[in-house]
Amino acid sequence: MSQNMLGRSVAMDGATTKGVVDRLAARGLLRTDRDLEDRRRYVISLTPKGIDILNHAIDRAKEVTRTTLAPLKPAERKTLIKLLKKIG
Repeated sequence: MSQNMLGRSVAMDGATTKGVVDRLAARGLLRTDRDLEDRRRYVISLTPKGIDILNHAIDRAKEVTRTTLAPLKPAERKTLIKLLKKIG
């Protein structure tokens, strides 16, 4: 994904996006490369370490969701998810 598209997708301005990207790159979680088709752009890619952390975060989020929804009956879960989508 381009750095510009990343910033737009998370509603951050260019300077903020660059700062976040630089910090994540310094931690070895992503890398930036010049776009082969447009040398003015940078393409952002996750490193293997970044992929591992992302997968762990996704697994943890699923666990939190299961725990949060556990007390609810199936119909209540559907209602909650429908309402959350309405405001999200």
